[in-house]
Amino acid sequence: MIFLISLFFSCIKTIDKQNNKKQNDPIIDLPTISKFTMIKTTNGKEVFKIKADKAVLDDKNKILIVYNGDAEVYDKKIRVANLKFEIAKYDVISEEVFFLGKNVITTIEKEKIITYDINYKYKENKIFSEKEIEIYKDNSVIKGIGFETFDGFQTIRIYKNVITTE
Repeated sequence: MIFLISLFFSCIKTIDKQNNKKQNDPIIDLPTISKFTMIKTTNGKEVFKIKADKAVLDDKNKILIVYNGDAEVYDKKIRVANLKFEIAKYDVISEEVFFLGKNVITTIEKEKIITYDINYKYKENKIFSEKEIEIYKDNSVIKGIGFETFDGFQTIRIYKNVITTE
């Protein structure tokens, strides 16, 4: 009988420890949005559109993280580029978009651009990165480190180590 009582109390103590551990666990299960679409407009004009299968809003409602998706970038009502990305982070406060990982951009000028870790400040119409860039157009390839564009990929300024091959 004493054995059964001590076994009972030890089981309760183990369950209480497990419950306390679950309550103190810092992992938060964030809600996931399936079939996500976000359209950002300014003065009634589309600025960008992001589509993906999955998106998650952080626990402070400040960063929206979107996985493996497509984005369309607009300039003066015209879609100027399509972008395939691995991860996009939309900062709710600054309204900047960060396309992290490998990004493949197709412009309306039929250029294919491969780059990494892009920062998009739509209020300034500025898209830039400090990482490698490769631009494929017709039969030539332009490579370099870092770039910026202020006019929807009409002009791309590469910062350094520019190499052109035909």
